[in-house]
Amino acid sequence: MTETPGWRRAFDTVEHNVSPRVEALVHSDEFAQMMAAFARGRRLAGSRVNAIAARVWHLVNLPAGSDVQRLRTQVGALDREVRRLSLQLDRDCRQP
Repeated sequence: MTETPGWRRAFDTVEHNVSPRVEALVHSDEFAQMMAAFARGRRLAGSRVNAIAARVWHLVNLPAGSDVQRLRTQVGALDREVRRLSLQLDRDCRQP
């Protein structure tokens, strides 16, 4: 049987001592509140950055991401409507 390498024994020792503390921390209410606050801050910062980026794109007369998303939604709706009308036209043409 081979002996466990020294680095592995050191890792196992550290993990054995640290993991219960880390587990207790991440399961605490304070950690959950901190992560929720962090998520809210990140979402707020992201929306502000997106708003600034949209203004910059509009200043140089280019569409922003929100404009592209709105156009994609409209094109998807138009595509569905054209398919529906095509199916209806095919059905109407088949009937005597």
